Amino acid sequence: MEHWNGRQGTVRLWLVATLLAVLATPAAAAGEEAGRYSMMPADGGVIRLDRETGAMSFCTGKDGAWSCKDMPVQESELKKRVEQLEAEARALEAEKRLRDGPLGAPSAGDAAPPPPPGDLPVPNERDVDKMFDYVEGMVKKFKERIDRLEREAKKQPEVPL
Repeated sequence: MEHWNGRQGTVRLWLVATLLAVLATPAAAAGEEAGRYSMMPADGGVIRLDRETGAMSFCTGKDGAWSCKDMPVQESELKKRVEQLEAEARALEAEKRLRDGPLGAPSAGDAAPPPPPGDLPVPNERDVDKMFDYVEGMVKKFKERIDRLEREAKKQPEVPL
């Protein structure tokens, strides 16, 4: 992989030059066959361009035996990554719309909280009486506890410091 990273600039330049040369050749304009592959020398081998598919390979040869390895196609990888990011953005946008509610988020200048959802029941008089009875009971227990603690404090002798 390190070998490929060092050659990226050369490969791109060669690819652009090759494409311009193919398009500018009189043989291509006249419809003559120039061959399926185009070769370009590179460090440690050659770069082969398939003119029909656009695929690029790095070929090396030793003792007359040549082997080619496909070079990664960065454009398709970038397209795939863009599609992933667009899908994530759509999902985040949908989540934001759900969180903000149907009317959208309140603006920063709004002081009033958003209205409660319509499915909350409004308490009737009996419910309000129950709530007051409960609070009254809590206040009574609190007062009884304070009175008890005061009585216990009076029973215990003071210890001088």
